[in-house]
Amino acid sequence: MNELTNISYIGVDIAKNKFDICVFNGNFSSCVYESFPNNMDGFFDFFSLLDSVNHSENIRIGFEATSIYMVNLQKYLDSHKVKYILINPKKLHHFIKYKNFESKTDKLDSYYIAYYITTLEDYTFNSTHSNTKHLYKSYQAFINMITKTETHMKALDDCFINDELMSSSLKKEVMNLRGILTKTRNKLITEYTEIVKISMPEYDLIKNDLVGVSDMTLLAVLPVIYEVSEKYSLKQLQSFIGLNPVYRDSGSSVHGKQRISKSGNSEARKKLYMASLSSIQHNAEMKLKYRRLIDNGKPHKVALVAISAHIFRAIVTKLNYYKSIKNDLD
Repeated sequence: MNELTNISYIGVDIAKNKFDICVFNGNFSSCVYESFPNNMDGFFDFFSLLDSVNHSENIRIGFEATSIYMVNLQKYLDSHKVKYILINPKKLHHFIKYKNFESKTDKLDSYYIAYYITTLEDYTFNSTHSNTKHLYKSYQAFINMITKTETHMKALDDCFINDELMSSSLKKEVMNLRGILTKTRNKLITEYTEIVKISMPEYDLIKNDLVGVSDMTLLAVLPVIYEVSEKYSLKQLQSFIGLNPVYRDSGSSVHGKQRISKSGNSEARKKLYMASLSSIQHNAEMKLKYRRLIDNGKPHKVALVAISAHIFRAIVTKLNYYKSIKNDLD
């Protein structure tokens, strides 16, 4: 327990089948460590321990964002109104390097997390689980998984197309499975699109305005920015998907190449890049901008990244415009 603030800080390292916790108490040896199964029984035992540590309103918990492994714990913490924070793994990694910690175990990771969250302001412990966002991510991940599987199966099919190594029965099964996967992926995309349209009524208006921007691009970008599009500037929003520039200059000797950070949502970034390839073919404005960049000596991929950023800004601008109209009508 933190004697100055009467706040107890607890770091949680979550894995598939278990989670390790550290009740921070200064140095490593004086902290309290426990391990629980990652299920409802484990959560119940975890909260029994919390009751012996401090009142729930004086407990602060931190854990790294770990996709699906953290979801049930989040819901449990929300239902018991315990404050917690989802930690960006990159920030924790830099903190560990800064403190010169080298060893790594589940127990140590829980200590690093507990130590890290003691340095944070109390208002940052405001994370909550969003079923809608989790649903978006699940749809996106499932669609991507099927797409990758289809690609691998096509590659396998191409290898044996003029070869007798694969039996005819297996070839038939592979072809049937590819057909099922394609049908399933198309159904998933259709259903996902309808869900997003219900939550984001500006969807069709944006798509109609932006030539060359597909459903897959909007499905990847809009869920990332929809709730925060009016709270942050375009540059800040651009950093959410890693399209913000990074510089590496120091004095007269270090002059690294400028690049994009790639630190944000990778799926949205990939879809915007694919949209840029389409836009320079079918969108007159994008085609003109791309040609201007190439004529000014920019490499092909640099020009495409610039087009990707342009498309992203256009999506945000259109979204905020239609949001403002809706608010005025309301």
